[in-house]
Amino acid sequence: MSSKSLPIRILFLFSLALYPVLVFFGLRHLPPGAIGLLLLVLLAFRFGVLSPEEKPVLVPMLLIFMAYAAITVATGSETMLLGYPALVNFSLAVIFANSLRQPEPLLLRLVRARKMRISPYAPRYLFWLTATWAVFFVINGSIAVWTTTRPIEIWTLYNGLIAYMAAGTLMAGEYLFRIYYKKRKNIANDE
Repeated sequence: MSSKSLPIRILFLFSLALYPVLVFFGLRHLPPGAIGLLLLVLLAFRFGVLSPEEKPVLVPMLLIFMAYAAITVATGSETMLLGYPALVNFSLAVIFANSLRQPEPLLLRLVRARKMRISPYAPRYLFWLTATWAVFFVINGSIAVWTTTRPIEIWTLYNGLIAYMAAGTLMAGEYLFRIYYKKRKNIANDE
């Protein structure tokens, strides 16, 4: 990763995390198409700094997101702005679930890419963890769709706070379960 792309990556992640808050306040002062244009520009910048390792997974996703943002700009649809978190969740669900049909699920490939030691139990564990995240993204995306029919305050609260808390709870729960699992299977901490 080049040092020039790091600020864009940080801006991208920060902006995506704040997307619901930006939409909430943006809709008070700007038309939906303008916010969609901001999203499109942000996605285009991210597309421009993809590393070779990221391209196989992120290019298709970013193209879908950019097309969605372009349609939002063209239609000026507030509903499409509100649907973006659901699109992201369902896209992640497809990526995680699709990887379960391949020889190695996504999370196992990530562990191997980081050259971490892998216990004999890791492939099965990471298969089920990948499946768990796929289910999480389907549930989270479904709730995100439901929030598009609620007042903007509920949409913002769920997509800007509760969804992140749910993901954090899943991560923390998995971490605690992993400690228990490693003790039960007598697996060293570095595996």
